[in-house]
Amino acid sequence: MSDPPDEESADPGARLPWYVYDRHANLLHIAAGLSEAEEWAFAHWEVVEVADREEVAENDYFYLLYARKPQEGDFHARDFQARIARQDRVIELGRDPEALPRHPDRQ
Repeated sequence: MSDPPDEESADPGARLPWYVYDRHANLLHIAAGLSEAEEWAFAHWEVVEVADREEVAENDYFYLLYARKPQEGDFHARDFQARIARQDRVIELGRDPEALPRHPDRQ
C-alpha cells in the first residue's frame, strides 16, 4: 500500500514510530514504520478493500477500509476508519506519544 522512502537515505525523523488510531481516536497500535502500521491495521480489521487513503498532512494518513463480508446473521459493520500518523505528527496533534495502545500484545 505505501511506498516508504529508502531507510538509508531517509531523514532521521523517518525512523520515528507510527501510531494507528481508530475512528474514535483510540490508539490501537504503535509500529516501527508506515508499511508495518498499514499491515497491522489491515490484518486487525480483516480488510479486503482500501476504499480511500487520504494524506491529511505530511506523515498523517486517513483510511476508509472495508472488511470481509460478515457471515449471514452477523450484523456488524464492515466499514472502518483508521488514522495512521508518525510520532512527530502525533505530538503536533496534541496526543500523548507515551500512551499505551489498546493492543500492546500485537506489537
